[in-house]
Amino acid sequence: MLKALLAVPLVLAGGVVACTPPAPAKPTYDNDVRPIFVAHCVRCHGADDMLHAMVVNGILRPPRACYLQRYETTGDCTTTPIDPAVCKNGAGSEVCRGLIPSYIRGMGTVPMPPPPSDPLTDWEIEVITRWTAAGAPQ
Repeated sequence: MLKALLAVPLVLAGGVVACTPPAPAKPTYDNDVRPIFVAHCVRCHGADDMLHAMVVNGILRPPRACYLQRYETTGDCTTTPIDPAVCKNGAGSEVCRGLIPSYIRGMGTVPMPPPPSDPLTDWEIEVITRWTAAGAPQ
């Protein structure tokens, strides 16, 4: 009886893993990617249409780019360096599409999203990776 009761959580856990849908073959920003960004990224990258700093490893770190709550870029983004007060690169911008894949895999200076946030799941990483590889369709 005890063995049967102990097996129930394992069966249920196995069912949860088996129910994870495959990542969409052609994800879009509106349907697939934006919900991931809202859940994990927007609090620093675009909440209230601003970039918000957070403490990472004891250092206050402000994001420098990517307003992930929006797809479009607004403002003048032709200056070098880019002034985030004037230029707001949306998620669909070439700049963000170039940065996102390395940061979500932890290859940037700070992995995204940084602790104490929950890390992206493998499924979420796959969706975002497919989206950027496809040219970030809206």
